[in-house]
Amino acid sequence: MTFILLLILLACGEDKVGPLLPDSSTFVAPAFKNAPTSASMEFTPENAADVFETFQWDKTQYGVQLSTDYVVEVDKDPGFSSPFTLAESASTTAAVTVEDFNNAMLALGLPAFEESTVYIRIKSSINGYESEPLYSGVIERTATPYRTSECGNFCAMGIIGDATAGGWDVDTDLRLADPTKVDKYTWTTVLYLSGGKSVKFRASDDWTDNWGGDTFENGTGTKNGPNISVPADGYYKVTFNDNTGAYSFTALAAPEYATMGIIGDATSGGWDSDTDLTRDANDPHLWTGTITLSAGSVKFRADNDWANNWGSDTAPSGFGISGGANIPVAVGGTFFVRFNDATGAYSLMVPASSTPYPTVGLIGTAQAGGWDTDTDLVKNPTNPFLWSKIITTTDGEGKFRADNDWAANWGSTTFPAGAGIQNGPNIPVTGGKYFVTFNSGTGEYYFLK
Repeated sequence: MTFILLLILLACGEDKVGPLLPDSSTFVAPAFKNAPTSASMEFTPENAADVFETFQWDKTQYGVQLSTDYVVEVDKDPGFSSPFTLAESASTTAAVTVEDFNNAMLALGLPAFEESTVYIRIKSSINGYESEPLYSGVIERTATPYRTSECGNFCAMGIIGDATAGGWDVDTDLRLADPTKVDKYTWTTVLYLSGGKSVKFRASDDWTDNWGGDTFENGTGTKNGPNISVPADGYYKVTFNDNTGAYSFTALAAPEYATMGIIGDATSGGWDSDTDLTRDANDPHLWTGTITLSAGSVKFRADNDWANNWGSDTAPSGFGISGGANIPVAVGGTFFVRFNDATGAYSLMVPASSTPYPTVGLIGTAQAGGWDTDTDLVKNPTNPFLWSKIITTTDGEGKFRADNDWAANWGSTTFPAGAGIQNGPNIPVTGGKYFVTFNSGTGEYYFLK
């Protein structure tokens, strides 16, 4: 009998008893005590440790005494479509430093050295309860963030090996999986790999930092580890984290479509009719065409149907994802369009630059050869319009040019990024060590430090 009573007591003891909450319609959300707006501020590394602002708010009222968790959220979208956590607090105050606010703005994808406005709110939730959070009203802050480095551990990460198009000689560059994050360690790409061969990951186009492993499809690479064996031919989505060494190879279906078109209000057919592209004779997944577009937006879709469509929010080049956003076309004109349905890579190019060049280099007083000798970039083995190289520059000027000749050259007035135009002005370059990228089809360039 004693044993049975003990079981009953233990069972009853497992039930969590908490306060009975009033009707949620009576809850009062937190409210900011800070001003709704303030003067714009320019952030610098010198004031990084200063307190930018101490956010304060009235406590959420639930009708009973409860332990409440608060999160200060910030977003570049007043609708808070992708909020970033600025601070967390168990009280009704949170001090945020210049560095924290600066990094939050960069994490939201806002440009460095340009003034931007962000929106801030408080999210409150009951500690230990599953309930809908309450949100404060929204306040605004305007600031100009700085960036000391755009890279995490490395500015360049590649995959190399006889399973790749570049063999063991040329890296296929990976790109940051989420370039809006401050912690930039995870890299990705989609590429074709040959089975029965192998690959490794390496940083900065050099063997000083390289990773390998003995498992496939997932594993943890170790410094100077073994080659990673690829068992079968195919397209793979590859991810690699240079902080942990974790990698993955996800095999992708790569169906061959009968037709591929570009559609949208920037095309003559609007959203009702595709403008078909032409399949490349050597690659069933590569499509091209010369098309006149107006200002507006477009997407790529297969077989005149929405079942398979690709888009993104970047232009004039980017990586489309299935069902992604409409691709913006800011200014109308005639474009040479290039799209790969297996990798998602697309470019809206200047027609005059639609033929790949044998070489592309950086020339000018900012690089070692002055205006006499180019520093040649390395062609991406999977896309002949993409070029890159790690270059140490000095304060000066530079331009990109093809084939060591002035017949095709690109310049602009902005640094570290911009879109060069044919015969444009010299690019003002600040000295430093950069991973330089250039798209000879669109003129886009970036000096990543």
